[in-house]
Amino acid sequence: MGWAGDTHIFCHTALNNSSLKKFYERNLQAMRDLQTPEGQYPEIAPVGGGFGGITYECASIFMAWELYEQYGDIRTLEKFYPGMQKYMDYMKDKGLPGTKVNPAIGPLGDWLAPEETDLLLLWNAFYYKEADLMSRIAGALGRTEEQHQYEALAAKVKKFWNETFVLPDSGKTCNADGTLCDTQCSYAIALSYGVAEDRKRIGEHLIRKTRAIGHTVGTGFFGTGILNQMLTEQGAVEDAWKMMLQTAFPSWLYPVTQGATTIWEHWDSYTKEKGFGGQNAMNSFNHYSLGSVLSWLYHTGLGIQRDETKPGYQHILLKPQPGPLEFMKGSVNSPYGVISAGWERKGDKIEYQVTIPVNTTATLFKNTQDPADTVELGSGTYTFML
Repeated sequence: MGWAGDTHIFCHTALNNSSLKKFYERNLQAMRDLQTPEGQYPEIAPVGGGFGGITYECASIFMAWELYEQYGDIRTLEKFYPGMQKYMDYMKDKGLPGTKVNPAIGPLGDWLAPEETDLLLLWNAFYYKEADLMSRIAGALGRTEEQHQYEALAAKVKKFWNETFVLPDSGKTCNADGTLCDTQCSYAIALSYGVAEDRKRIGEHLIRKTRAIGHTVGTGFFGTGILNQMLTEQGAVEDAWKMMLQTAFPSWLYPVTQGATTIWEHWDSYTKEKGFGGQNAMNSFNHYSLGSVLSWLYHTGLGIQRDETKPGYQHILLKPQPGPLEFMKGSVNSPYGVISAGWERKGDKIEYQVTIPVNTTATLFKNTQDPADTVELGSGTYTFML
């Protein structure tokens, strides 16, 4: 069906799995073909129609930037920028999503989350990310005046978000009416989308909340893929690994204990105790969305990361943080060739091996706790003890 929300949350993971530039550009073209005269994007492409609002319609902006960061091809941004501009103009008269309930902005939030997150909090965070990415896209295209306009919009939305959705005393997130909204998603979105001003306190609450629910997953489609990455960025990589290897409900490995061989739409699409549990009306057994955590295994497990200042893997960041496994190995296709990495436990040491393709360079962070402990690498295959 090509639901845009599912598509954009898995895009980053998919680009690590395969070379999908043409595939996603075709999807962006389908979304542009179905854009209304007013500028609204569809929720489903290429079929058309659907429902979802800002959390789905943002896909064109989010994915165009992903493709640029992955492949470094400015033509992708040039081609789809006019449609993205038209969409942002369409959003202008909708008001800040936190100020009123506007049907044009909703209705979907963190889809199928075990813990619901305030919709207005989410929609406003999405609006901020749209404006922030549009400022970056305009900057990359040399459209300075438009870059500044989108920067100003992003600053306005960010100010509103922090004043409206963060309790000043505790630093916890809250609903639009001021009541507590203490969910993993509310904190993970705030960090990943860059809308949080006090990242330290928001990060502390994400760690606290994750531990409070026993390292299970309390997020839905939009919070799940970014959850482990945000924990890692806040220095809680052990908590992220505990959640990755968790088998209690809800978690990635819980369905495996129930016989799963694919990613399901629900954490409990089928259980040995209850069977299908009455969810047959909407229950996909091959649904990639919750599998978006795989990008974290590339970034943190293998350590392969893009340098956002040099699109297309002109420069590679290597930040491996091995978990309680015996070994791990994998690779990513870049415009310069295959980047492969892996590690294996040897006694109390970890042997890390990486291959850097020709015509690009990398920085290896041997100790993520000490940013100065780095090694600069050219093309070739290297082995290090971590």
